[in-house]
Amino acid sequence: MTLIREIPLEIETKLELAAQKSGVSKDELVRIILEEKLTNGEKTRLPDKSRIIATDLPIRDFSREQAWLEKNRDEYDGQYVALDGDQLVASSESGKEVKAKVKELGLKSVYVVFVEGSQSPRFISGGVW
Repeated sequence: MTLIREIPLEIETKLELAAQKSGVSKDELVRIILEEKLTNGEKTRLPDKSRIIATDLPIRDFSREQAWLEKNRDEYDGQYVALDGDQLVASSESGKEVKAKVKELGLKSVYVVFVEGSQSPRFISGGVW
């Protein structure tokens, strides 16, 4: 079925923005809205824009880094550390200095974390740089 209907420019502009944000065409968005309205408000799921970009990435095990942190957390309290396995690569009170040292060494996959001592609440945050 084809439906042709004139709508105010303001509504058409809102419709275009909503369609772009949802990753669907204006026609598809209108169909979804009408379907929801005619099915007593039961929501129709918009297409998910997420996509799988890789399936062959290795899963890193950070148990050696975590063990090092447990053993050395009081000594490096209040500092950023860069670890490669259980080896300390860099440490400083400045995260920028640690990042610069890692870059200078040409390392690509190290664990960088801000260390809080054993007297601090247990929260360890980190990631791979």
